[in-house]
Amino acid sequence: MTISMLDQMLFRLACGHNVVLGRMVNLATWVCEECGKSTDLTKTPFKETLVKDLDAALQIDLQAKERGETITRSG
Repeated sequence: MTISMLDQMLFRLACGHNVVLGRMVNLATWVCEECGKSTDLTKTPFKETLVKDLDAALQIDLQAKERGETITRSG
């Protein structure tokens, strides 16, 4: 069993703190749980970075599935 890359990759917020990439799916904003600062995920550079990182994570998971691995999401 392999943990999804969505649950392994980190995404850097505007405040500099990180959050697990998989928590960012389908969101427009994120409020940092450490400092309370909001990051607008629809604005540059966050939107482009998020799209790129999500695509990379999904591609890695797809390759693992093609090798016969079982991908699981944590939480």
